[in-house]
Amino acid sequence: MIPGARVALVALCSPAVLCFVTACASHSPSDSSRTTIDPTDLYPLQTGNAWSYDVDTGEPSTTLGITRVEAFDGRIAEVHTGHAVVRYEVLQEGIRVPPSDAWLIRAPLVEGATWPGRGGRTARLNDVEASVVTPAGTFDRCMEVVETGGKLELEVRTVYCPHVGPVRVDSTMRSNVSDRVVTVSALLRGYQVTPTQ
Repeated sequence: MIPGARVALVALCSPAVLCFVTACASHSPSDSSRTTIDPTDLYPLQTGNAWSYDVDTGEPSTTLGITRVEAFDGRIAEVHTGHAVVRYEVLQEGIRVPPSDAWLIRAPLVEGATWPGRGGRTARLNDVEASVVTPAGTFDRCMEVVETGGKLELEVRTVYCPHVGPVRVDSTMRSNVSDRVVTVSALLRGYQVTPTQ
């Protein structure tokens, strides 16, 4: 591994890439009678919602990552991820990272749609029917967002599932010096999410 790369990658990505949470429930999401999915359904940010992840940094053992929504006033969500606090603005068209014009996820939710991502990256909705198997269960009708570009040439793949949130996050960075690739992956272990009304 590139010296310091893992620390730098985790520090740069942990607020958005490694969304870590405190609850470890193992129940499946409830079925929704709605046929359409709003961007905010893909990352439910109500106060108290929490997710836990198995984080693989390439070391022999995985790390437990925890993310929890500490506050939500109906528009701004304050999310704790490890030692970081990230604020998201929840709007009808998606979830924005203020004060920039970067978005985690944004309408329209059609395959191939793009929008400004974090860190100067461009986000693209790569798949609108993804299925993912995690320690927390199997999830269908998920959406994979791929962020590429930016100053660090970091690629971030996040799979969001309706009424659950991020279930898989893969962050890959290539060293300009050695052409070595460093990947950090987070897989949902458990979650506690209050259903939206």
